[in-house]
Amino acid sequence: MARNYGTAKLKNHISGNAPGTLGAMGKLFDVSAEDFNKALQGDQTVITRIADMARLSETAKANLPKALEAYRKIIETTGDVNQAYAELVQLTQKHGTQTLKAINSSKIGEQRFKNEMTEMQAEHVNATTAEATRHAQRSSLIQIAGATADLMAIAKYEADLIKASNKLPEAQDAADRAYETAVTTALWTNGSEAKTDRIPKPNYSRTAGISRVGQWFRNFMGI
Repeated sequence: MARNYGTAKLKNHISGNAPGTLGAMGKLFDVSAEDFNKALQGDQTVITRIADMARLSETAKANLPKALEAYRKIIETTGDVNQAYAELVQLTQKHGTQTLKAINSSKIGEQRFKNEMTEMQAEHVNATTAEATRHAQRSSLIQIAGATADLMAIAKYEADLIKASNKLPEAQDAADRAYETAVTTALWTNGSEAKTDRIPKPNYSRTAGISRVGQWFRNFMGI
């Protein structure tokens, strides 16, 4: 309940001389010169509102240093953290491509290494197989060459036997001369002790067959 002071009043010289400043006070701080005058006159409604604002201000002022320090830390740390993230982004952008290229190059090199190892192993197997095949073929050719040489020798021998069988008279004469020479040589060497009876005297005829001629031919030719 407002009290009645009759016609009494306190002279205010400032409101008329600085109305703009006092008006700005109300807009900036939510307290007006009019409410100030009412509170001075005991207006309980205004006093209650102003008292609440004063208590709030007292609590805020008590907590202000710590709250300000906390906010300062939060803001500064948030800035530092985001700056750090920004640097991480820049570093990732700067070195990420380089790292990915290195990874891809390593993967390609690894695959190339595996491929080369596989190729080398295949080449070794192929070379070993080729060498084994070459050796087998060469051995077969050597065996064939040997067999061919044997066959050619046999063919030549048989041809020579046929030629010899066609020349029995000449062969008999040559054998007789060889026999006489052998006997004479034995006599010159051993005289009466010469065993001339051990020197066989060949006696060939066409009916003896190629085998006997062949035997004579081998003896005569030293085969």
